Amino acid sequence: MRSVGIILRFVRFPLVWTAVGDVLAGAAVAAGAPGRMSVQAVVPLLVISPAVYLFGMGMNDLVDAGDDRRAGRDRPLARGNLSVGSATSVLIVLLGIMMVGAAYVNVAALRMAVFTLGAVAVYNGLAKRWTVPAIGVMAACRAGNVLIGWSATTGTWRVDLSPQAPQGWALLISVATLAGAASLTSALEKRHGLKGLFRLSPSGIVLGCLLLLPVANCLCVAAAWEMSPWSLVWLAAVPLVLLSAAVVRRLCPPAPTPRSPTIPGDPSHG
Repeated sequence: MRSVGIILRFVRFPLVWTAVGDVLAGAAVAAGAPGRMSVQAVVPLLVISPAVYLFGMGMNDLVDAGDDRRAGRDRPLARGNLSVGSATSVLIVLLGIMMVGAAYVNVAALRMAVFTLGAVAVYNGLAKRWTVPAIGVMAACRAGNVLIGWSATTGTWRVDLSPQAPQGWALLISVATLAGAASLTSALEKRHGLKGLFRLSPSGIVLGCLLLLPVANCLCVAAAWEMSPWSLVWLAAVPLVLLSAAVVRRLCPPAPTPRSPTIPGDPSHG
């Protein structure tokens, strides 16, 4: 079971629920009502979005393995708990899973999935080296995830063409803003020595921004669904994140270092 925990830590599994919430919120807001949600359109999203997200987490650690090792960070590759070959195999499997899901969505959703995967690669391979590009590309990753769901429902990524355009724009802006804020906080810590803000550590701020995503999802879906109580389902992502973090920590306890985060974070925090 420890090997499972190591892989889950490598892909930073707990926060995958926020990505699932984002893509489903995109589909839900575009649908405009619970009864208009198509199971056929939604099921592939539950494959594509987590696979892209977890691929981004793993790629982040793989790219940063050398820096993490020199900095003594408690990450599976840096500590030698996972080999580069095994890490690469995990990423290949995740790409394969994404491709399986992509075979069952419309062309518009497929294009947005490719765009989001490309944004993830650009972030990890290049943009994360500079603060401003990192913020913009990270926001694009999260917005692209929302638009995968939107496109799966409407057949187009054009939010402005939908009757739910106001709620759609609110969802995109809130998700992109929170992701950008997390990325900015991480960059300030890494490049400018930020120690904390408002008595919160940088890790705490990043985690707080990411846990606000389900709240933003809930509010935007509620607005699109005329305050349907079903919109509260999106808040379930918060306890799922916390429960998953507890499971991962039990399977693979982090090393006792003062900089170990409580919950493995987003690629923006790396």
